[in-house]
Amino acid sequence: MIIVGLAFGFLLGFIGYLPPGNINLTVVQMSVSSARSKWRLFILFAALMEFIYCFGCLYGMDRLIHQPQLILFLNWAAVLVFLLLGVSFILVGNKADSSKNSSTSIKKGILVAIFNPLQVPFWLIWGVYVFQNHLVTSYAASIALFSFICSLGTITILWFYAAMGKRLVEKMNINHVVLNRFIGSLLILLAVFQTIKLLQA
Repeated sequence: MIIVGLAFGFLLGFIGYLPPGNINLTVVQMSVSSARSKWRLFILFAALMEFIYCFGCLYGMDRLIHQPQLILFLNWAAVLVFLLLGVSFILVGNKADSSKNSSTSIKKGILVAIFNPLQVPFWLIWGVYVFQNHLVTSYAASIALFSFICSLGTITILWFYAAMGKRLVEKMNINHVVLNRFIGSLLILLAVFQTIKLLQA
């Protein structure tokens, strides 16, 4: 059962970033415009944040479920961050200095990885599943191991995006300006979607 739980954790970490989103598209953008060492570090940082979100949500699941005000605050804070980052990506996309754009996109990518409101409900939902099916125990060591395996799944899929995304961008001849504008528009749409969702709750 432990092997099954770890394999399932890797799968969750992998599929969590499989659909095109703010994190993996940022990795694609960085793989095109930044040095290899920079986007590698960003992938490791994103995986670290995945570990923190996974461990924090699973370990504090009871408290999080009974503190909806905290989740609501985090969601509204993320809306603001995504909106500001989206506008900033679009504005940076109009500039020609690629070296500055590269440095700026790294900083923005870090903020996007930190303020990711989708991770809290994601891990609360899957947390119930893994606990009910005894894939993870309530002990901190078990949750930490599960979270670590999840972060390995995250590294794998983001590495794939960095490798394949760069080739795709080069084949489609997409320049940095278009990519920045696309990521910015996606972040703004995510902020709008999150706002609508919060207002309807």
